[in-house]
Amino acid sequence: MAGYLEPKLLPMGDTAWTIELGDAIDIDVNARCMGLAAAVHAEVDAGTLSGVRDVVPTFRSVTVHFDPRLAVGAHLGTLLLALARDVSAPATAKRSWRLPACFDARLAPDLPVVTAQTGLSEAAVIAQFLSTSLRVYAMGFMPGFAYMASIPEVLACPRLSTPRTQVPPKSLAIAGRMAAIYPWVSPGGWNLIGAVPLPTFDLSHSAAPALFEAGDVVSFYAIDWEEYAHLERPVADPVAFRAQFLSGLPE
Repeated sequence: MAGYLEPKLLPMGDTAWTIELGDAIDIDVNARCMGLAAAVHAEVDAGTLSGVRDVVPTFRSVTVHFDPRLAVGAHLGTLLLALARDVSAPATAKRSWRLPACFDARLAPDLPVVTAQTGLSEAAVIAQFLSTSLRVYAMGFMPGFAYMASIPEVLACPRLSTPRTQVPPKSLAIAGRMAAIYPWVSPGGWNLIGAVPLPTFDLSHSAAPALFEAGDVVSFYAIDWEEYAHLERPVADPVAFRAQFLSGLPE
């Protein structure tokens, strides 16, 4: 069973608690993590949880950072455990995105590696990838980097044996049954199968620089090199440009 019958409360030094809700990457466990994070935020907004500095949902847990000058750690832990016992998953995803992706060879150096690993043609790999909506399970590694799952099992591939020292920004990558888009140039060992033409971290969006949030749902559609180059050009209104790829909002 992926989800725990009884949540686990784990101390993270004297300024944070982690509440574990399961022991595996599982959509129901992750949805409960999103629900718990939302419940903690609601309690903070209502003034019933003092001293909370940050709430960080992950694949199977939520970490709550607090100021020990403003909150008694043991008391806060008791309140968080009570919330975790009662929490339910959100009824809907946060947001739905439909993003263009280009699989041109100039952007997909590891597509031949994936075909060799899976025994599928490049066209079949792309079709399989496009057939599934992915859930953002967590944000991490660097600002704007979203861990998305699950791609079809037939596409599951190990990370590269030797990671790259530089992965181009906007690269679309897979490893195991996960997918991600690299926000900017960085080291990385995932298989690069394409790219998206819009930034996933953009400081011109002052309120929310990261494109994704944990709990979002993401699907992709294929574009050619010419359309990729057109969409990648600087735009006058980054907010409107980003908004066109939102395919749904929670009710």
